[in-house]
Amino acid sequence: MNDHNRTVSTNQAGYDRWSDFYDRYPNPTVAADDLAFPPLWAHLTGLNILEVGCGTGRHTQRLALAGNRVTGVDLSPGMLSQARAKLAGLPVTLIQGDVMGGTPVPGGPFDAALTALVIEHIGDLPGFFTRIKALLKPGAPFYISEIHPERTAGGTFAHFKTDDGDEVALAGYPHSVSDVEHAAAEAGLCVEQSVDVLGDAALAALNPKWERHQGRPMLKTWVLRG
Repeated sequence: MNDHNRTVSTNQAGYDRWSDFYDRYPNPTVAADDLAFPPLWAHLTGLNILEVGCGTGRHTQRLALAGNRVTGVDLSPGMLSQARAKLAGLPVTLIQGDVMGGTPVPGGPFDAALTALVIEHIGDLPGFFTRIKALLKPGAPFYISEIHPERTAGGTFAHFKTDDGDEVALAGYPHSVSDVEHAAAEAGLCVEQSVDVLGDAALAALNPKWERHQGRPMLKTWVLRG
């Protein structure tokens, strides 16, 4: 089994275990993403949109309720099961598979794409960006939200604790800002916007324990365009 397939296997199994309680799990990274990422693409409406790593449909639901048609792809059958329940009746197509592993993604080319908290799980960034660009219309934007590279450089990656107390770590790769932006450029995607998202009062208001994140980098968001 090669490195990519090991990562896929580990993360599919991990997210399947997490899926039943992912949406209620106290996770400051996900909470920061919920606060900071939607404003980047809240203006999108009436479009055909690809979401890579849609998970339980947190952002998928927002996009669909704004009048977009959304195709969501995710590795985890468990996460998609949660998404299907949440997205019933909305104009959404959900696909279980791996965009880097050749899973067909019908419905394109797309007007826009987004991905949240997925880049850390991608080993081959140039290949990933090349694949996404091929699924987009020329000039279409690609919105990214990712755990901040300063945090992954320090060893912080997606992880969770089960009700039984088991610590489960997902497989990840520490990418620097330049790693991401150089890989995007190699694929023909230019950086239109790049923002450091810091912990703030809004995040701390959700959970007093998250006060410790105030002023610290939590996420990095990008808007790329081909």
